[in-house]
Amino acid sequence: MYEPAPLQTELELAEERRRLRVLTIVTLAILVMGPFFIYQYVSLGIPSVSIAVVVAMLAAILNLAWARRGAGSRAGGWVATSVFFSLLIFSNWNSGGFYDPNFAWFYFFPILAALLVDARAGWTFTGVVMVTTLFFWIAPEFGIEIPNNIPAERHGEQSLANRLSAIIAIGIVLSAIDSHERFSRGLLQRSNADLQQEMERRSAMQERLIQTERAASMGSLASGMAHEINNPLTYVIGNLELLQDHLRTGDAEDPAAPNREPLILASEALQGSHRVASLVQDLNSFSRVDDASVGPVDISTTIEHSVRLVANEIRHRAELEVDCEPGLRILGNEGRLQQVLINLLINAAHSIEVGSVGKNRIRISARPRNQRILLEVFDTGCGIDSEILDRIFEPFFTTKPIGSGTGMGLSITRKVLESMGGSITVESSPGIGSTFSVWLNPVDPDGPRVSVSAESPASSPAAAKRQLRILVIDDEDRVLRYLRGALARHHVTTERHPKSALERILREDHDVILCDLMMPEMTGMDLHAEVERVRPEAARRMIFMTAGIFVEQAHEFLTSVAGRWIEKPIGIAELERRIQARLEEIGTGEPE
Repeated sequence: MYEPAPLQTELELAEERRRLRVLTIVTLAILVMGPFFIYQYVSLGIPSVSIAVVVAMLAAILNLAWARRGAGSRAGGWVATSVFFSLLIFSNWNSGGFYDPNFAWFYFFPILAALLVDARAGWTFTGVVMVTTLFFWIAPEFGIEIPNNIPAERHGEQSLANRLSAIIAIGIVLSAIDSHERFSRGLLQRSNADLQQEMERRSAMQERLIQTERAASMGSLASGMAHEINNPLTYVIGNLELLQDHLRTGDAEDPAAPNREPLILASEALQGSHRVASLVQDLNSFSRVDDASVGPVDISTTIEHSVRLVANEIRHRAELEVDCEPGLRILGNEGRLQQVLINLLINAAHSIEVGSVGKNRIRISARPRNQRILLEVFDTGCGIDSEILDRIFEPFFTTKPIGSGTGMGLSITRKVLESMGGSITVESSPGIGSTFSVWLNPVDPDGPRVSVSAESPASSPAAAKRQLRILVIDDEDRVLRYLRGALARHHVTTERHPKSALERILREDHDVILCDLMMPEMTGMDLHAEVERVRPEAARRMIFMTAGIFVEQAHEFLTSVAGRWIEKPIGIAELERRIQARLEEIGTGEPE
């Protein structure tokens, strides 16, 4: 039993409707012309052909109903063409064959088959018509007699009837061709519209991909720039601290000194430098979102860093409120959580027009809720229409003009939160504002405590007062000069070249070795590996200094030497604490 193939696309449905329309026209034409043919063949004394016409009419009706009820136009077209072709052969066989005036009807069947079915059907009937024509032509040559049951005096009448029916057949074919042409024109217009829409979509996607790649490049650039900025900041801040101490000492020696302006200037310059260092640290943290490490993250600190980075976006649009319960910590990644907060705060800021600070506010809050931590970002911006609310987390979906947004911010935000076991929901009302709710998992209070690198063990008074032998390795002369001054109470030796430093380590003893992590000739990681190979007791005394972690190898190395590295810029007090902490950790008084 014939089972039609399921129609898959709207294009196939449109083509199916077109063929059914042509099949209907052909069937109606046969039903209209049929009675005239029946009458003609009865009057010509050929009742068998009249019966054949009746059978063809009934078959046409049944075939049309069969096609419309599910068999499909393709099957109906094959049946209809075959029935009509069989009727024509039978009619010609009883009317003189090749010399019958209605023989020309055969030439319409390839066209009819192509319009009802497809090109393959048209070519099939082309072959059948050629074979039929050859048969009627050469049959008499082989003694096959083709009867002509029409009296000679009625040939003119028959010829006129056949010509009239041929005109009607031509009209049917022209109607079918016109239907196919309209369909093809509509299909072309639709294809052009779809192509134009696809080109616009691809152009927009390409623009957003460029923006995304540019953002990723900016992240890498920010990390590299942080490294380059932190190196000079080390000696700028350090020298300012030394200058400030020098000025204070001068004031103490001469209390009557009237001019405190240099001390004030030094203090303000130091405050500004610390502010730059803080921003660079925030950028460096944000650029390390690819770090997959998970640990305790202090929410209030992360909010503070994020707010500093987006403060300029917010300050011209709304008042910012922060309500974070102190002491909240989650299990996650600080850089990734900071990325989430920055995305949400920037979205909130961009939903508010510039210049209406007094009327608008952005509020970020964090508090425990149902054994989890709920972090909310609320704004009084334009809100989000309910029709698109479910789509805002889709990749590349954005309501901003091309070039103004990548459509990736909220998609990335959701994926980042899911990677940390969190989730995000949104509530919004157009013209009122939006609230993004982030659910995070708190640190297990019964789990292991993770020490924070900034918190060092208290050093013993004896260790703090003792003069130490310190080797400092760094490829920047100004950093070396600052560290020599900052550690002036100790015996300090400096080296710019790691290979020279390696030779010195092998022949001299040191209490502490301060080593820059990234140097052009040999990295601190390579130097540490070589020292550990030939003199492992000296490798334990190494403390590493880094201006920024922008390669995966450095991140893995610093993880392996946790508690033994310090990030530039380095303050004098912090440097002393780290040195004393390292000495206490290895339990030393004298070098091994």
